[in-house]
Amino acid sequence: MQPMDIYIADVPFDEENGSKVRPALVLRVRDGWVNVFKVTSQYQNKSTKIKRLYYPICEWKQAGLKKQSYVDTHRTYSLPEKFIFSRRPIGKLTELDRIKLFEFIQRVRKK
Repeated sequence: MQPMDIYIADVPFDEENGSKVRPALVLRVRDGWVNVFKVTSQYQNKSTKIKRLYYPICEWKQAGLKKQSYVDTHRTYSLPEKFIFSRRPIGKLTELDRIKLFEFIQRVRKK
């Protein structure tokens, strides 16, 4: 397991109780906890404000995803390691997407 691996994880909702099993991009593993970004295919019906925070994964097929997907960079989630690593990774971001995601986050934070 390494940063930029994509796993299926049970990620909590932001504004209500509950969670959703979905792809999650691993950012860091530390002391039994994993920091992740959510990965979503839901984009079209989002507000412009939210779309601005979604990085479009260019090489989504190579990353192990089934359809065009986006990294939701608006916040990270800390999940217990055992909730994620009980499954195998479905893929990982390509080098191109790693670089572009980093650049995207730098641009978004400047605004």
